[in-house]
Amino acid sequence: MSSSEGRRIPESTDASPVSPRTHDHSLGTPREVASSELLRDADRLFIRHEGQCYTLRVTSSKKLILNK
Repeated sequence: MSSSEGRRIPESTDASPVSPRTHDHSLGTPREVASSELLRDADRLFIRHEGQCYTLRVTSSKKLILNK
């Protein structure tokens, strides 16, 4: 178990590499973001969506897994 497992994430963070678009539910052109830009040097990323926390993690075989 890594040291980040089991830890609670902060309610908000200013370290986001992309600008959040709050309250904009319009359909636009999908953006492409490199996983390395999102994850930086970490093996997981916490994503808050609609009040729920999701974990995006990289497996040992370099695949991405998204869990609630």
